[in-house]
Amino acid sequence: MARVKMNNEYRTKISNQVRNALDNDKLNSKREAYQTHLEYTRENYPIFFSEAKAIVKRAYPKEHCDTLKYFKNLYGSPCDVVADDKCYYFAYTDNDMSEEEYYNNEVKKHFDFRLRGNLNGSEYGTQDDFAYAYYRDELKNEELNPDINIEQEDNQNNPHWTKHTDANNKFVQSLEENFNDQFTCDVIGTSYCRSRAIACTKEEFQRMNEFILMKADLVKYHQEWQRGIREDMKDIKASLKLMRYLDEGIDLANQTFEAIDIDVRLEESQIIRCNSTGLVLYSPENVANRIKERRKAKMTREEKIALFKGQQSSVMN
Repeated sequence: MARVKMNNEYRTKISNQVRNALDNDKLNSKREAYQTHLEYTRENYPIFFSEAKAIVKRAYPKEHCDTLKYFKNLYGSPCDVVADDKCYYFAYTDNDMSEEEYYNNEVKKHFDFRLRGNLNGSEYGTQDDFAYAYYRDELKNEELNPDINIEQEDNQNNPHWTKHTDANNKFVQSLEENFNDQFTCDVIGTSYCRSRAIACTKEEFQRMNEFILMKADLVKYHQEWQRGIREDMKDIKASLKLMRYLDEGIDLANQTFEAIDIDVRLEESQIIRCNSTGLVLYSPENVANRIKERRKAKMTREEKIALFKGQQSSVMN
C-alpha cells in the first residue's frame, strides 16, 4: 500500500489528538496540583466568606442596616446608605507599629469575593483568569477554550484571542450573577464601592490574605499546567512540519504517548476518517445510509400526479 502523504489537515488532526491526550494525562503532576487546588478552592471559598461576613456584621450590625433600610423606604435616596457588597475593605491597627511603619505596610486591602474580582487586594479592575480556572471543565463542555489566555499570553489582542475570550466571557457572565450572589453582605457607606475601611484584627487580616492567595494559586496552577502542555505542543507541531508522510506523524504521536505512559494510540484510519477535532467524518455504514436516504428523496408534485395517473391507467387496462 502506498504511503499517505502528510498535509496541513493531517497535521492539525494529529496535533489536536495529542493535545487532547496531554490535557487528560492523569499522571501529570501539574494537572494533579491544579485539580487538587481546585477542589480546595471550591470547598474553602464559602468558609473564607463566612469569616469575612462575621467581620462585616461586627462593624455593621444587622439591626442597624435594617433601620437604615427602613428610613430609605420612608425618605428615598437621601437615606440610601446600605447596599449588598461583595468586596470588603478591611484594615487593622498594630499598636506596636509607628506611624511611618503603618503607612509603609499593607494593613489595608480590598478582599473581593466576585468571580471576576481582583487577585491583588486592589479596589479597581477585574480579571478573567480565576473564572477560567474555576470553571475550566464547564467551559470545555461548552466547546470553549479556558486556556486561551495562557496559549496566547505572548501574543494577546489578536483576532484569534479576541474570538475565544469573547465566547468565554459570554458563558462566564451567565454564571457570574449566581456565583456572586452567594457572597454578598450589607455594608453601610455612601462612597464608591463602599470603600470605608472595616476594622479587623491582624489575625483576621492574615486569614483574608490567605483567601487572596488561594485564588491566585488556582490561577498559578492552571497556568503552570497549561504552559507545560503549550511547550510540548510547540515541539510536536515543529516536528510535524518536517514530516512528509502520515505514518511518520502517527509514529511521533505514539512514541510520545509511550514515553509518558499515556494509554492512547493513534492509527492512520483515525486521522483520515476524522475532522480536525477528532470526530469521525464517515464510515462505510454512514456512506451506505446517505446513499439509501438519497434514493428515498421526496418526489415533486408533478411527479406524484404523473405516477398516480400512470397507476390509474394500468388498473383500467
